[in-house]
Amino acid sequence: MNAGDLVRRAREDAGLSRSALAARAGVPTSTVSRIEAGSSDPTLTMLSRLVAAAGRQLSVTIDSSALAHQLSIDSLTAAFSPESAVRKVNWARLRGFLDNLLAHPQLTAAAIESPPRRTGDAAFDALLAGIAEKLADDAGIPRPRWTRSVPPSPTPWEAPGTPARVQRARAQAPAQLAARNIWLAEHDLWRDAA
Repeated sequence: MNAGDLVRRAREDAGLSRSALAARAGVPTSTVSRIEAGSSDPTLTMLSRLVAAAGRQLSVTIDSSALAHQLSIDSLTAAFSPESAVRKVNWARLRGFLDNLLAHPQLTAAAIESPPRRTGDAAFDALLAGIAEKLADDAGIPRPRWTRSVPPSPTPWEAPGTPARVQRARAQAPAQLAARNIWLAEHDLWRDAA
């Protein structure tokens, strides 16, 4: 149901005309007309105001089941571009995944339970396994079984930069990544660690 349908239903259920609803809400009748016609998208505040003027209360919820469906370690395979000659990673996508799990820790177990598709890049596959292990350890849940079958990166994956930056990243790499020969500082992935 869109905002216009919601306002119309609340108004009609209350037995009000558009002008009566507008008067109760303290807005011009044209505002109610535009919203009901779908030619104007009201703010949440305006929508709540109109619904309240019809004697109803607007309730807004966030459906975490939709988020849970999107939050899967397998979704991170799309953060890797195998077509590039140089390893190309969508860091924003990785960090967004981790930020969402930080905001919704109850979804962690389900998000890391199933193994991701292999990307063909041993280092990136090792990164995903290390991320899953760190998430499990941080949540106090068992590590996913699939991570045992993912070997460490055959070559070190180090953060680019000066030798001092590389050394700092090595010192700040989470143990789960370091064990997989991934030397990226924790705060480069987990923004709450900064």
